[in-house]
Amino acid sequence: MTHLAHSLSDSGSAYTSTDLKIGQLYSRKQLKSAYGILDATINTGVFRPSGKKSIWLFVTEVKSADRTPYRDKLEGDTLTWQGQTSGRTDHLIKDHRQNDDELIVFFRKHKNANPSYSFVYEGTFKYVDCCERYPTTFTLSRT
Repeated sequence: MTHLAHSLSDSGSAYTSTDLKIGQLYSRKQLKSAYGILDATINTGVFRPSGKKSIWLFVTEVKSADRTPYRDKLEGDTLTWQGQTSGRTDHLIKDHRQNDDELIVFFRKHKNANPSYSFVYEGTFKYVDCCERYPTTFTLSRT
C-alpha cells in the first residue's frame, strides 16, 4: 500500500519533478505547504506553481456527481485527458515543450481512493495529440 509522502520540500529547482517520487502519494495540502502556494487555483485540474517550469495536472478518473464529467483515463504510459471546458489552459499543454515546461501528472482513480484525498505522482508526461473541440481531449505520453 502506498502511503502519503512523509516529507516534501522545494529544492529550488525550476522543475518540481526533481522533488517528487514516482508512485508516492501527495495531497494538495502537502504541495501547498512545500511550495508556499497560496493561490486557490491549485484546487483545479491544471496548476502552474509560481516561478516554476512545471505544469501540474490533477486527474481523477471517476468523478463525483457534483463535478464536470470529464473523460480521463490512464492506461499504461498513455493518459487521455480532457482540458478545461473553456479551453483556457489548453495552450499550456500544447506548447509545454517549446516553452521548456514539464507536465506533471498526479492521478487518482476516485476522490476517496487515497488518504487525505491525495494523488499518486505518476511522473512527467509529454503532449502527443489533441482533438480540437471543447473540452479538448489530449493524448499525453509518459516520458
